[in-house]
Amino acid sequence: MAAKDAKALYKAGEKKLGTDEKVFVKIFSERSGAHLLAVNTCYHDMYGGSLKKVIKKETSGLFELALLTILQCAENPAKYFAKVLYKSMQGLGTNDTTLIRVIVTRTEIDMQYIKAEYHKKYKKSLNDAVHSETSGHYRTFLLSLLGPNH
Repeated sequence: MAAKDAKALYKAGEKKLGTDEKVFVKIFSERSGAHLLAVNTCYHDMYGGSLKKVIKKETSGLFELALLTILQCAENPAKYFAKVLYKSMQGLGTNDTTLIRVIVTRTEIDMQYIKAEYHKKYKKSLNDAVHSETSGHYRTFLLSLLGPNH
């Protein structure tokens, strides 16, 4: 099935003049993360390139961003969410909506992995970053969801 999807993506993208976006939409929206990883491997083995490069070459704008996000989440969700959290706290002010959404939705799923990826990539604990970017009951709430600082 993964090889079949890799072939379909090749025919809809690199092999075709223009791009058949419907094929990308179908595969990226109907397949599991594990399956997309298998498709990525098959694509590389069959055509010598990565799906990431194909997406960047064949699509643009928000559609490109959506496909790349799905692929990044399939490859390493903890790394992806660590990056999202980091970006939410960079620059002037904090993107509180993003910060809340990621912490609340991932806390019982894979927050410990996200915290480990965050520390590995940014050399600072996620708890410390949240502590420095928030205050009051809001800070207490987010830190309680994050759990102990390991």
